[in-house]
This record gives sequence, C-alpha cells and structure tokens, in this order.
Amino acid sequence: MANHQAAQRMLRNVLQQEQPATYLVIGDPAPLEPQPDGIDGPAPAGLSLEGATPRLPDLGRQDLVLVGGLESLARKDGEILLSRLRDVYARRVLARVVLGGTWQQKDMTAFGFTRLAEMEPADGVLYGFDVASYKTTPDWLNPRFWANPELWDKYRW
Repeated sequence: MANHQAAQRMLRNVLQQEQPATYLVIGDPAPLEPQPDGIDGPAPAGLSLEGATPRLPDLGRQDLVLVGGLESLARKDGEILLSRLRDVYARRVLARVVLGGTWQQKDMTAFGFTRLAEMEPADGVLYGFDVASYKTTPDWLNPRFWANPELWDKYRW
C-alpha cells in the first residue's frame, strides 16, 4: 500500500508541476487515480489500449499521457504505442507497467523511460518520459570545442 501511495504522490506532483492543458489516459491506470482530489485542471480524456494508436493523430499532441495496462497489449502494439507517444504525440508520458511477462525493466529503459515509483508487484512500476529532461547536454557538445581558434595559424585543413 505504501508503494501505491508513493506512485500516487508522484502522479500528483507531476500534475501540480506541469498543469497540463491536455491530458490523456490510455488503458486502465488502476490502482492510480488519474485525477486526484484537489488537483485543478482539465479532466483527462480516455482511450482504450486496443484502439489508441490509430486515434492519436485525431487527438493531436498532448501535454501529459498516462498509460496503464501495457502488458495486456501484444508486444509489437505496445512498442508502437510507446514510441509514437514518446516521439510525436506527447510532451510527457507516464506508464504503469507490470514487469515480468512481456515487459522487462530493460525494455522501458531502452525506450528512454526512467523508473519513477514502484508499487506492489501485481500493480507494476510507474515509468516516465519527459522530452525536456530526457538527455542532459554533455560539456563537450558546445561551440567552445568545435572551432579550435588556437590552431588556426598552426595547421591548414
């Protein structure tokens, strides 16, 4: 129960910080409550897992998407749904996944998701992807190291 509460607090914090203008729930997020008490904002739109991928273009880009029950989809369909949400249709994605069967921790990590909170084993793990904080810019990736002005008079390229 404590693990479920930690995941619910994480969802509440995301909703409070992000204050999404558009919010979509795909599948069954239980035991998480997608619209916690005391959180202002739009009520989330809902889609079933089976029909979600073809309907995404009609809904447009969402600020926040909560996906639940991913393990009930075929693996290939789940991969397509997660990758389209991550790449095109959502700024931030939260996914509740029961690990062990179709999905493993390494699979979610391979999609760029980070583990946010653990729940009871039957309830799964809450993962998140935020395009704004997905990758930190390394120090070497800046103009300071590209031109090498100190070598301009020494070498001819």
